[in-house]
Amino acid sequence: MEVKEFQKLASNIVKKIDNKLNVDRDAQLNLSQLLEELGELARIVNFKRLRNKNPEKKDLEDEFADVFLQLSILADNFDIDLEKAILNKIEILKKRHNL
Repeated sequence: MEVKEFQKLASNIVKKIDNKLNVDRDAQLNLSQLLEELGELARIVNFKRLRNKNPEKKDLEDEFADVFLQLSILADNFDIDLEKAILNKIEILKKRHNL
């Protein structure tokens, strides 16, 4: 599956949940939720340093997925194709760093 397909799938499921829960989503709410999910990912990533135990792979997978879901919806709010944007950025980085 391509990024574009993941983005559409992620956006559609969150929209269905929002409709079910009567949530009126906008970019500001989405950004807040993205930051919340990034914080949860940071907490899991820091387990080794802060709690002297390795993070569980399942927990990491869940948090990475949550971040992608929120990022996908936020991109949709601004009509951004993440796949196209990422590919464009990779080309810019290659040129900038002579790769």
